[in-house]
Amino acid sequence: MQLHKLKKITIVAEDSLKQALLKKVIELGATGYTFRQAEGYGSRGARSDQFTSNVEVELICSEKVATDILTFVSKNYFDHFACIAWTSDVEVVRGDRYTGGTK
Repeated sequence: MQLHKLKKITIVAEDSLKQALLKKVIELGATGYTFRQAEGYGSRGARSDQFTSNVEVELICSEKVATDILTFVSKNYFDHFACIAWTSDVEVVRGDRYTGGTK
């Protein structure tokens, strides 16, 4: 078994951004993603009623793709929407599935 060092990106944002965000992460090089509804409390207050909710998006990718996605999210969403993003170092089996066959 071989482990591949990659990045995991987690983005929590307003649900209204979900479709555009999912489309953009693929355009920027992600090979897939997982998303789920999320609730929480932060600097912009609680988002827990039926009209406002959050989505949490996770994806595994190369460092370059991670940088491109985080740059896009920070430039386009942080100033105008409830949104936070972070990256973590991960080691995964079958790492080529997360990089489109490239490193």
